[in-house]
Amino acid sequence: MSSAPDAPDPHDSQRTGWLGRVPGELYVLTLIAAVTRFAFLDKPRAIVFDEVYFREYALRYQEGTYYFDLHPPLGKLLLGAWAWLSGTDAAAAGTDPAVALRILPAMAGTALIVVFYLFVRRLSGSRRLATLAGGLLLLDNAILVESRVTTLDSMLLLFGLGAVTLALYARDHRAARSSTYWWLLLGAAVLGAMAASVKLTGLAPLGLVGVLWMLDVWAERRDLRRQVGAVIGQGLMLLLVPIGLYAASFAVHFALLPESGPGDAFMSAEFQATLEGSPTYSPDADLGFVGKFTDLNSSIHLYELSLNDSSHPYESSWTSWPVNKRGVFLYVADAGNEKSNYIYVLGNPVVWWGTLLGGAVVLVGWALRRERFRPYRWSLGFLAFAWVADYLPFALIERPMFLYHYFFALLFSLAFVVIGLGVLTGWIKEGPRPFTFDSRVSAVGFWSVLGVAALAFLYFAPITYGTPLTPAELESRMWLSTWR
Repeated sequence: MSSAPDAPDPHDSQRTGWLGRVPGELYVLTLIAAVTRFAFLDKPRAIVFDEVYFREYALRYQEGTYYFDLHPPLGKLLLGAWAWLSGTDAAAAGTDPAVALRILPAMAGTALIVVFYLFVRRLSGSRRLATLAGGLLLLDNAILVESRVTTLDSMLLLFGLGAVTLALYARDHRAARSSTYWWLLLGAAVLGAMAASVKLTGLAPLGLVGVLWMLDVWAERRDLRRQVGAVIGQGLMLLLVPIGLYAASFAVHFALLPESGPGDAFMSAEFQATLEGSPTYSPDADLGFVGKFTDLNSSIHLYELSLNDSSHPYESSWTSWPVNKRGVFLYVADAGNEKSNYIYVLGNPVVWWGTLLGGAVVLVGWALRRERFRPYRWSLGFLAFAWVADYLPFALIERPMFLYHYFFALLFSLAFVVIGLGVLTGWIKEGPRPFTFDSRVSAVGFWSVLGVAALAFLYFAPITYGTPLTPAELESRMWLSTWR
């Protein structure tokens, strides 16, 4: 990929300058995102699917009893910190869902819409397209569900996309001596490290940050000899900050869990000997941080290998994710009057299938109208690369996987389609009043996309929020046999 400018000048008034004036539409998107994510957040007052694990992990930091999980600890540490700040008592047990813990994922899910707006605006130079992209993401039911329960995915997406977005904005200040460039690059490294420290799938956006930095270095290669010190410093920062933050999350994790707990059995005898209350505990045992870090990461790897021969009723193959073939039932309960409450991780068909169809349209249009796409080749090329870099590695994983593993790839493909369609329709070109269109047809087309997505969102909202449905009403929403 060339590092040449991909659209109008990055300092053009149509782009969002770093910490510049906040446009009105971003306030609207933020408000709607907050309402959809926080509404009825205390429903159901029951533990939903993987909440049984993450709720327990978060509260164990108050007890100090050791647990085991196959993901790095940062996400659970953040939930644990939020539990402490919100006054959630570790004694909350049994069927108490500790609904206050859902607030943190909901905040992350709200912020994700803001970051996605900034991401698409930086790549397209268009407030109009950034609004369309943010609106479509806001209306996706699958990401909404994962933003309303005590799980890690909304935090993962926020940190990962935030890292890539900061790295893109850093390119507007890519002179090696620019302090703004250094700070934005540092922010990208920190957020990328946080993503990888929540789930290892966060390594993909962290890698994209590195790719963007290397493109910056390549663009300035003629001055490399004069700026070699700055380049080495930046490279070390991008390497050492993620390693340091990843290791630090484990250090805090170990420090807060000094006592024997349900995770003991997954660890080596040497590790168990360091846990107070363990049958093999020895006050003289000293595995050290490096030893504990190696032991836990080895145990995680072995556990993941043990899952290769397992199965799950809601698992789906990586090839089926783009077509939204198989969702994940999170919750079902009798609501009385022959109705039940259902919560289902299922993508908005208009967003998911529209993105798949739109991608094909954009590729054909690009092939037929190359000149029109020329100013945006870099942006679209980067998004295609990001999609491949995030999506294809899943082909190598043998253990059960689920629809939510496709979320990062969905973000990149949705941005690709919105920008590509913007080029084909002319929506990408806007004047001082970005929501004044060249023609009535163009305006109707733009708002119709959001309108149809909104109608689909509302239709599937009952299985997003757990609104009581009869069996017939649920069946009417099972458009594919694989959704049942």
